[in-house]
Amino acid sequence: MGREASFELDCSEFSGSVTDFIKLLHSIGWSYYDGDYHAEYLPVGDSDSFDWQMEEITESSLYGIFDRKLQREETVGLVMYYRDTEYGITLLASDTSEIILIPNINRRTLTEGDEDSVTDVNWYAERILQKLLWYDCGLVGFRFEESGGQSDDS
Repeated sequence: MGREASFELDCSEFSGSVTDFIKLLHSIGWSYYDGDYHAEYLPVGDSDSFDWQMEEITESSLYGIFDRKLQREETVGLVMYYRDTEYGITLLASDTSEIILIPNINRRTLTEGDEDSVTDVNWYAERILQKLLWYDCGLVGFRFEESGGQSDDS
């Protein structure tokens, strides 16, 4: 069983808008779309049941969904991919004071291809955290956590 990792960011000094934060991630190289131009997101009215949807959808339609979810005080969820790589993250946020980024799409590890290997935190830090600081996103702080899966073999 593989490892699980997550980053928790506080960007409350940048903007209160999760949509603005997502636009910033997009501008630093993170795409809304997979290789087939499908976006994976949480729909309006999901009510934290995490009923992910995947479809071809325009950028403006995605932003509309995010804005409606935020008006309803729902969690915005979006899968994003770094440039033309296979590496992706799942973003979950209701506001910019607590943004969860989960490197769970082909998680980059120190030992490539080994899901039990430790996450290559530096790779994500260079492509997310450092770039957010360069763009003055108001990153107040962040925390990284990782846990190993328990094996059923005893």
